[in-house]
Amino acid sequence: MIEKYFRAGIRYKWTKPRDAAGPTDGTIVESRETATPMIYDGLDGQLTDPFLLQNHVSTLGLTMRMPIQYAWLDYAPGRTARLPIGPYDVLTGYMSGCIIAHWSDKGLRYAGHVGTIDRPDVDRQVKRTFAFAMSKDTKGFDPFGAWPTNEIAAAVGKIKPMPQAKIFALVTTRGDFYSILMLSLPNNEWCAGGVKQVQPINHDQLKLRMIRVG
Repeated sequence: MIEKYFRAGIRYKWTKPRDAAGPTDGTIVESRETATPMIYDGLDGQLTDPFLLQNHVSTLGLTMRMPIQYAWLDYAPGRTARLPIGPYDVLTGYMSGCIIAHWSDKGLRYAGHVGTIDRPDVDRQVKRTFAFAMSKDTKGFDPFGAWPTNEIAAAVGKIKPMPQAKIFALVTTRGDFYSILMLSLPNNEWCAGGVKQVQPINHDQLKLRMIRVG
């Protein structure tokens, strides 16, 4: 499980996979982009998790230049992208209010990214389409909502040069949900700003949330 690799201060070389552009018709589609190499690149002395001040990164299983194995779930604006889970934890982003979901279908477990775009007509369609297609075991969460503005600002303020804050979501192979604050720096350098486990929204609450849009 890779959530431990996103403690504050852990740095990476990484190019985020591109968004999956296409029609904004609300449909549920297969995720198509592949994971790009994410390479451990040391610690940032300006922003470091207290655990890492007392323990060597090797206790997390990290070694310099080690690749972090993950599966990538598309952000498909105006549609819901889905990806079968296994063997790696599923990462997706950026997050700014989209719902991330987990469910089973025909013997497979899926992670899904409901791709809102801050356009009421499009967002209504994509959320309602997913709401009425969900299986009863579906659960979900809002990764962006896990990070208050003051916490993001505090992390950003500790890094020089000042980074851009981005939120990602992680769905583990166990089906657990995590929200990850990542700080984007020049030259494809990233610094983890922290990771939080988020409790899921159950099917009925999630459906109500989806159909009450706009």
